[in-house]
Amino acid sequence: MAKATTKSGQRQPTHSRAMKNGIYRKASPIEALMVRQSMQADVVNLGLHCMMTDHGSEQPEMLASLAYLIGIGAEIARAIPVAGNNRPGLHQALAAVVDMAVDGHRWDSSWGAQLSHAVEISIDLFCSYRNLGRRFEPGARLLSHEVKAGTVGTDAIRPVELPSEALQ
Repeated sequence: MAKATTKSGQRQPTHSRAMKNGIYRKASPIEALMVRQSMQADVVNLGLHCMMTDHGSEQPEMLASLAYLIGIGAEIARAIPVAGNNRPGLHQALAAVVDMAVDGHRWDSSWGAQLSHAVEISIDLFCSYRNLGRRFEPGARLLSHEVKAGTVGTDAIRPVELPSEALQ
């Protein structure tokens, strides 16, 4: 665990890389931890909603929330190297959300677990790379509004371009 120094010279533990480098830079460690816990609670609630929603039900609000959160994460993952298959996975999850929105906001329950996980990864990326997240936030907000309004098209999400060494 990394250590941060207070004004009095005492060292306090930071609780994550995001605490040290990102969203929490100007907040006290306690404030930052409270914000992070609140965000995590919201993510858990959205994840549970993804898992418990009836197949085929209309879900414009939930799909709009997913488009916003996963959209930011997918753009961060496109801009920087991320671990594992998170880059194509986030883009695939976002494309699935858009497909459901185009299909009359009908929820496909087979995507529940994957979309819940994609939101967790997106929030982690957002907290770790707050400056990038802020840069991509207007586009994610626009996508979210289009999803909610039912005006989004299947061409809203471009296929992710993978480096050639990733294909081998």
